Amino acid sequence: MTYTNKTDMKKNNHYIYILVGLALMFTACDKIEPDFFDEDYNGAYFDYQYASEYERTINFGEYVVGNPQSVPFTLNVKLLGYLKEEARSLSIKTKEVEGYKPAKVTIPEVIFANKEYQKEIEFMVERPEVENTTYAIMIYLDGEGDLGTGIAGKNEYTIYVTEVHEKPTIWSGQIQTYLGNWDREKHAFLATLYDDNYYYNALYDFDRKQAKYDEIIDMNEFTVNTLLAEEPAEPIVVGMPILDKTEYANYEEPYFWEKYKEYLGMYSSYRFCEFTHIIDAANTQNIIAGYENALEKMEKYKPTYHKEDVLAMQNAYYEYPKLGYTIDQYKDLMWVEIEQNTVYIDNGDGKSYVRIPYWWEDPDNLGTGEIVKKYFGDYSDAKYQFMIKTMTKNEGTEDFVIATILPFTINGNGYGWDETVGGEERLKQCYKIIKADRQSIKYKIPNVELD
Repeated sequence: MTYTNKTDMKKNNHYIYILVGLALMFTACDKIEPDFFDEDYNGAYFDYQYASEYERTINFGEYVVGNPQSVPFTLNVKLLGYLKEEARSLSIKTKEVEGYKPAKVTIPEVIFANKEYQKEIEFMVERPEVENTTYAIMIYLDGEGDLGTGIAGKNEYTIYVTEVHEKPTIWSGQIQTYLGNWDREKHAFLATLYDDNYYYNALYDFDRKQAKYDEIIDMNEFTVNTLLAEEPAEPIVVGMPILDKTEYANYEEPYFWEKYKEYLGMYSSYRFCEFTHIIDAANTQNIIAGYENALEKMEKYKPTYHKEDVLAMQNAYYEYPKLGYTIDQYKDLMWVEIEQNTVYIDNGDGKSYVRIPYWWEDPDNLGTGEIVKKYFGDYSDAKYQFMIKTMTKNEGTEDFVIATILPFTINGNGYGWDETVGGEERLKQCYKIIKADRQSIKYKIPNVELD
């Protein structure tokens, strides 16, 4: 059997009452405003918990996009008292803060609708007249409207206003390396370009405390492409570094490349990066002047760039058959004029700028390799250069497409003749021209009886 001591129960009840009372007392200390509506109260107060929340600094240096002359901010207001079924006005005023020039704030008309007891009120604050100077204004509830003041200490709110432009703390390391030094012009340009006052936060992993390399490179490329897409009406003031060629940046062709194409040849992002560094103009601010003042260096690199373009063309022509292109399309896709007096094979620099054609190598065993060898023998760079030069000497360089020497096409699992340029008859025509040259003996061009 279980016995209960009633005296002990009474003691325990007293302890419970005391604990509950203490809990209510401490709760009241943490949360000043009552959590109920009382008929004896009819006031409003700014609804924040800690003293530090009753002031705010607005820095116009953080509002770059659109260069706004005023920006909004909100304050939370809550009511005490009985919920009434009628609209009630709240009077809000401002007063100066000792020691500060007054900030300019627009106060809206505030009406609490039927049974509305809390509201987020939007104010507008104007840009300060002088940078690097702090202005201030106190916003307070004066109790002159339908609603009086509420809890003591919660009727005033101080706004500090300034315009200070500061380099973000994360602007260092990789961010500075690939985006350059921070300055106001660059900051304003990037914020506007990305329509985000805090665009730079996307460049940093705050959890891992490290920069995001891919995002940084993307921003560099997008910015450079934007700055150089069209000829600017005024000199470019944003200094964005041009990446080194080893970074393999994806830069689009700048507006001025066509002007220097005679020297620089076909555009590629790799060559763009390479040459900007060669002429010490690897920055969007000085790149234009760099090109215009580097004609001597352009002339020096012109032969090499031309030969690189010829090799790039051949590399493209090697791939085109597998992509389904016919030879009559090649010139529009990629074409470089062959120079009759330029040596494209190894000329002592250890590099050749000709390569074996797809049909001659026949890596997919289509059957073209044997046909080409029948007419021209085994491949060598010197022999192929001789064939190209012989054809351009005979047909001219302006419209000659080297792929027409071997006019094949892929047909299912085998080969066919590319009739867009004459097919088999074109091959025989080229053979006759090449074989007729006196140098054909030196390069061991076979004797073939033609039909």
